[in-house]
Amino acid sequence: MADTPRLTIRCEYPDSDEPPTEVTFCLSPSYGIRTAHEANEWFLDLMREHAVFEVETDRAGEPPLSFWSEEVLGVMVE
Repeated sequence: MADTPRLTIRCEYPDSDEPPTEVTFCLSPSYGIRTAHEANEWFLDLMREHAVFEVETDRAGEPPLSFWSEEVLGVMVE
């Protein structure tokens, strides 16, 4: 998946003692997203359209992680 952007999402959990979480993943080529700008716009649209979303990480066997959009502190696209 070297030709697809890589996103890192940083989330913080209000009213919790848990430290912020960072999740890094690549987008499937089926999305047709090839640039960092397109990936950033896609992610912002996802957050606007869904209060909760699920991310599958790049680690084999790791279950998907669910997030509330309001928990997201930032996203970095490589």
